[in-house]
Amino acid sequence: MKKLILTTLLLIGTGIAYAQESHYHKGLRSQEENAKYGGVASEPHFDGGGYYWSRARNVDDVAISKETPEDSLARVNEFKRLCRLAYDAYEEGNALNTVTYGDSALQKRYHTPDLYFFMAVSFEKLGSYDDANWAYHKAIDTGYPGAQKFYNDFKVRQKERKAEKRKTKRNKTEE
Repeated sequence: MKKLILTTLLLIGTGIAYAQESHYHKGLRSQEENAKYGGVASEPHFDGGGYYWSRARNVDDVAISKETPEDSLARVNEFKRLCRLAYDAYEEGNALNTVTYGDSALQKRYHTPDLYFFMAVSFEKLGSYDDANWAYHKAIDTGYPGAQKFYNDFKVRQKERKAEKRKTKRNKTEE
């Protein structure tokens, strides 16, 4: 009886460790490895253009390592749901909801390059230029195609906005 209990506990412990280890390493593999060995999300919003979701780095690894496999799967599914809502809001032109849902998705400790890009464009529409700058950099770092060009265009628009602001300020002081 003692052997049976010990064997059962060993199998359960191994299964939990394997599940936690597999979700833990999703963010540590390259996109090519995720495509080859699994880990590429299958929902329509996640497979276009080779995008993939992965665990964000520099998160609370202790909390993740203590997470049950069920909690881990629930967190991933909630991340995907929030991303869908953010993507739908972006397609509808609703910048506020894109940012709101996108930020909530990032709180789940996963990310996608397109999520950062959509948030960057939305932050810029909302006039939150520091946040837009951050999100553009994250989109570039995670490999969103064309993000560098959009970021360069953003910087040009920033210079134009600052010049216009100086001009307006100068005109007000002259009056």
